[in-house]
Amino acid sequence: PCMLPLPTTGFPPRIPSSALPGLLGLLCVLALLSAHPAASAPMPAEPTKVLVTGGSGYLGQFLIDRLLQTGKHAVAATYMNKKEGICGGVEAFQVDLSSEADLLACLSSFSPDVVVNLAAVSSPAACGKDPAASAAINVPSHLISAMAAAAPKALLIQLSTDQVYDGSSPTYAEGSAARPVNAYGEQKLAFEREIADRWPNHVILRSSLIVGPPPPPPPPPGRGP
Repeated sequence: PCMLPLPTTGFPPRIPSSALPGLLGLLCVLALLSAHPAASAPMPAEPTKVLVTGGSGYLGQFLIDRLLQTGKHAVAATYMNKKEGICGGVEAFQVDLSSEADLLACLSSFSPDVVVNLAAVSSPAACGKDPAASAAINVPSHLISAMAAAAPKALLIQLSTDQVYDGSSPTYAEGSAARPVNAYGEQKLAFEREIADRWPNHVILRSSLIVGPPPPPPPPPGRGP
């Protein structure tokens, strides 16, 4: 298990500072996937099968694009309402994260080596307005249950948030006390703790606000996993 607050320094100055949070999140996920045992297996090796939940979202589109570029990954993605943004060559599953049946069907069909959970209701205002509805997505307990049944050896990479902290310190380390001050941070912290209790093979990334350039365009015909 590992929890990594994302760094904020050490990149070349030619990268716009406004793009750093999104790029750092992407690079951390890609680094973790590169370290997966299947990524270093002697060739010919079966591609590492990566399931990206929330694959039609902003970070998901960048991650999927980069995974396809490597040629080392078979990629599938989930979406809830909008399939747009999931490029061709990627198996797409319509999944409600509050439905164990949806998740079990998806995981049984794809059998991932890695699950990257990017799906979230990330607006603090929306979480505060309807905590029950947002918690169904931000605390997807059924995801762990479905993985236990259909992908028991998979690595779970969870994208969390710096909003598990109260903002009273300019910097935080992995051991810093978590004191969320809104429903979004509370929900994310609740799922972090559930993952720690139920799924030993995991990594949790606490990101800051994710911003950056427009999503990548669809790949040309013929490019895929």
